[in-house]
Amino acid sequence: MSPAQKLSKSGTHGPKRTATELFSLSERTIVVTGATGGMGLALIEAILESGADVIGIDRLDKPATEAWEKLQVLAKTKGCTLTYFECDISDQETTFDVFRHAISQSRLPFRGLVHCAGIGWTGESLNFPINEARKIIDVNLVGTLIAAQVAARLIKEQQETMAESLTASFVFIASMSGYIVNKGMPNAAYAASKAGVQQLTRNLASEWAPSIRVNTISPGVIKTPMTHGILEDRGDLVELYSRESMLGRLSEPDDYRGPAVFLLSDASGYITAADLLVDAGYTAW
Repeated sequence: MSPAQKLSKSGTHGPKRTATELFSLSERTIVVTGATGGMGLALIEAILESGADVIGIDRLDKPATEAWEKLQVLAKTKGCTLTYFECDISDQETTFDVFRHAISQSRLPFRGLVHCAGIGWTGESLNFPINEARKIIDVNLVGTLIAAQVAARLIKEQQETMAESLTASFVFIASMSGYIVNKGMPNAAYAASKAGVQQLTRNLASEWAPSIRVNTISPGVIKTPMTHGILEDRGDLVELYSRESMLGRLSEPDDYRGPAVFLLSDASGYITAADLLVDAGYTAW
């Protein structure tokens, strides 16, 4: 393609669409890992509301009944489907088998991955157990690569069989801890794993463009089941993080619904290898 042809093609993807159409996730299937956690449940809800079918994946043999039943009702109301599969995302072979089986049953093209699965512990580095550090890196960083690799292979296979080449979008949950040291909460292994996810994303985006966009969301401190114990025991941290936030509060899983839908949708069609820092300005001080 000549430079002139590239210039004329730039930014044109068929007829101009409305903003509503750009943000829609209809006619696609999206896989969400970490589906039973606070973040996973909130993002599944947003994705269903935006019109996509969802495949939830997590380590539990089945999701929490009440929360999942509400999502099933929402899916039915929106004319979407919601399914769940058990999987340890740090096991490559199992992950590939589960993804392939789940996607083979989907009625719509597989066009998105939201990787929320992750773990974390706090503790001073001087005496932090190395086996726990390895587990954090294995789940948070290697697990992200496994999920991305498996999803990308299946999307590439799908693209080879379709007359129309559909693009896909991957969104990984990183952390502001990939940029800064958290005051009062030593977590070197966790921070290193999330910084690794940010850099992994840039590399995958460069390898898989233009057919797959890869981006991260880096949250600030979130009130989720994973952080509940820490924040409950340390009221001083809640006060500190709320004060350092420009919006004066900690974040909730619902604060990430919009950013996730944006990065999954065609509204972000010219964004890849990027990190969307959603921390209420915490890291700007």
